[in-house]
Amino acid sequence: MANRVDASGTGESRVNPNVNCLYGKRCPKCGSYGPFEVEVFMRVLLSDDGSSDAEDGTIDYSDDSAAVCFDCKYEGKVGDFNVP
Repeated sequence: MANRVDASGTGESRVNPNVNCLYGKRCPKCGSYGPFEVEVFMRVLLSDDGSSDAEDGTIDYSDDSAAVCFDCKYEGKVGDFNVP
């Protein structure tokens, strides 16, 4: 079971377990700490034969990127998932 608190911060209260990419993130609807599906921008090496990951492997997103909670399917932007 995922660690959860409700959107108002009341109810079951636990410390955010995320210490890496999702640090400071939580679903504003169900309180899930992830995972979240995020629309990203990625650099690829495009040739006539197809595409492959670019040498630097750049994957980028911002607070305006689309995001979906894996648990409750809440749809919003990455910035919506920032813990106040």
